[in-house]
Amino acid sequence: MSTTNGERYWLLERRHCRSLVGNERWVLDHFVCCEVIVDGDAAVALEVFTSREGAEAELRGMERLAARGGHLRGARQSGGRLAGGEFNKVTSEEVIELLKPELLEILEGSKSNLAYVLIDPPPVDEPIPGSLGLKAVPAFARELRRHLLGTTIHREHA
Repeated sequence: MSTTNGERYWLLERRHCRSLVGNERWVLDHFVCCEVIVDGDAAVALEVFTSREGAEAELRGMERLAARGGHLRGARQSGGRLAGGEFNKVTSEEVIELLKPELLEILEGSKSNLAYVLIDPPPVDEPIPGSLGLKAVPAFARELRRHLLGTTIHREHA
């Protein structure tokens, strides 16, 4: 799965971040993250979507769970998503579109707080179909940076 074939990404914004002022930068705390199990340990992963439709499907899944008073699915195997307890329906409300440089800025600004990104996770209220698109933040950031540099060089030579 290539994660750099588009220029845009979509994240789920936490509702409490609605009061952002125009010149404030996005930070990791503004977006929905989940816990993932990697090699038997729990780690934090930012949910990143390569399509608006995928992000909206996740949001609808979260809303369905909230409406049913349901529980988030537990982690199944290494690499599975983990979320304990009841779903809090105010966790997220809006899909936010970011350009690659903005996403890269968030990732590089949160290195100590974020271990992984979860690319295009299935909606939280649906079964996990095989393995998840889990990438370590440094590797994903290098991939974004490499693609941005390649695009810049290509534009300069055109």
